[in-house]
Amino acid sequence: MSGDSSDMCPFMTGSDRLVDPQDDAALWVTIEFPEEMGLTHSDERLMEFVVQQVQRHEVKIFTHAQHYQRSLCLSLPVVGVPGDEEHNDVVMAQANTLALWWLGEIQAHRVYLDWDVIFP
Repeated sequence: MSGDSSDMCPFMTGSDRLVDPQDDAALWVTIEFPEEMGLTHSDERLMEFVVQQVQRHEVKIFTHAQHYQRSLCLSLPVVGVPGDEEHNDVVMAQANTLALWWLGEIQAHRVYLDWDVIFP
């Protein structure tokens, strides 16, 4: 993967890559994909998996987006929530809202996933 880290946001519109927030206070809820999903799933199915994993709390929370550092994952930014454990419910609720929103955008064909970032 080459280029500036903002070049690796996994969401795109047309030929334009969307830009992740550059907020040092953001927490990143990261969902990991099994490698075989790259062969069997559409964008919509991948986002449905993301929603499912968030709702089950089958995620990892980091202070930086993991899709910049490695493949087979997607990180959702949650901004404005302290990073301590007593706020995990708020973090997960925001991540769920964001995952559902991205799913809707994909279903409406307004955005798509960059498979070269997720499954290089």
